[in-house]
Amino acid sequence: MIDVNRECIRVTLVVIPTTVLPASSTTLSTSTVSSTSTSAAASSTTSTSTSTSSSSTSSSSTSSAPASTATGGGVGLYTDLTASGYRFLGCAPEERWTTDGAFRTLSGTVLSTDTMTNQVCMAYCTGLGYKYAGTEWSRECWCGNSFAATRTPATTVASLAKCNYKCTGDATQNCGGDSWLSLYEKCAAGATCANVVFT
Repeated sequence: MIDVNRECIRVTLVVIPTTVLPASSTTLSTSTVSSTSTSAAASSTTSTSTSTSSSSTSSSSTSSAPASTATGGGVGLYTDLTASGYRFLGCAPEERWTTDGAFRTLSGTVLSTDTMTNQVCMAYCTGLGYKYAGTEWSRECWCGNSFAATRTPATTVASLAKCNYKCTGDATQNCGGDSWLSLYEKCAAGATCANVVFT
């Protein structure tokens, strides 16, 4: 009596060409090999090969780069509100990042909302008659009529990176950071309203 153990193995190979084909055609070659073996060393192999060719079209689209780059004076790293009468001063530190005392940079009043944007904050502070407004921690708006000289924002593009929290009301805008304030000043009536230039 002969005991024959049979095993069936099915292997599928996908061959990917190493040369670049024209955009109008793509070739896919597959090979399937079925193998049957026995302990008596008898074997039989069946091989099949299929090749498929299909046409594909290539399309290209052009997209312009977003304006939010770290060049051109920092435009894109903050919201330009000069058309609304506010100029951006920079990213100001709160007490956690200073050694001048435990007080807020803007201490007039605060608004917290999940619909916060820089426009919402400026409108809120303007409505209460404040000269300065700033967003912080994605959802806070701080107002005031003055701030300490030690809290004056730096004017480098790199300093703007600290105000990188997205506004809860508009994720395309930055609303301050972790104890960093996106600080704006109301422009004087009739005066030119221009943001600080960052280098």
